Amino acid sequence: MAGRADTDATEPSGAEPAGAIEPDGATGREISAAAASLLARWWTRPVLAEVESWIGMADLEAEVARQVSGSSAAETPALPYRMDDVPELLDEFERLFVGPGPVPCPPYESYWREDVPIDLWHSLMGPCVGDLLRLYRDLGIEFDPAAGELPDHVAVEFEALLVALSIADGDDAGAVRAEVGERVAKALLVEHLNVWLPRLCRAVIKESRHPFYTELAARSLIWLGQIQDAVDAHEAASDRLVAPFAR
Repeated sequence: MAGRADTDATEPSGAEPAGAIEPDGATGREISAAAASLLARWWTRPVLAEVESWIGMADLEAEVARQVSGSSAAETPALPYRMDDVPELLDEFERLFVGPGPVPCPPYESYWREDVPIDLWHSLMGPCVGDLLRLYRDLGIEFDPAAGELPDHVAVEFEALLVALSIADGDDAGAVRAEVGERVAKALLVEHLNVWLPRLCRAVIKESRHPFYTELAARSLIWLGQIQDAVDAHEAASDRLVAPFAR
């Protein structure tokens, strides 16, 4: 997939984009995988074909938003965009994230990390990239440098999170593979997305001139919290199951 992490040969188990989820019957991790899938798509460059795919995922968006908020569909409005908005979305995407000229919101983890030497602040391809590439390899993902995006782009990280959650929840993954998915999902959340995404989203909310990106940034923070809660809840449940046998 251009601009995102590609698999080398075959897709790892659970790497397909999240599809429909059962109303009121989905697990927290299924909702989380669907949320990660949507966020990965919405943070990509909004060319015509991409925006068409967003429209095709409208039902999934509504169900994830409803289940995350606990509200009815009428109380969880869709992100504000239409096919007619593609030129405006592209202009705003370029202004916020690409340039030319000063870029107010670079969508890369390295830029926003502050737990690095000060001379690496606001730089690209920082120390976090090496760790991300190791996590991607653990998932069976080979990152394609020619794909058009850096490994720490926000959309790439959300897509890797989708793969990790899907592997962890896959019936055919096997126990060892599922543990890898759980470990990588937790690392992507705790050591990466939770560290830097709030800074990016606050910048987008401040700088955006299009309601789509303002709402996307706000929703990303809410859904990231939901994903973290679901991963924590699953880990706690697993610990309770293991505890009696550990005595």
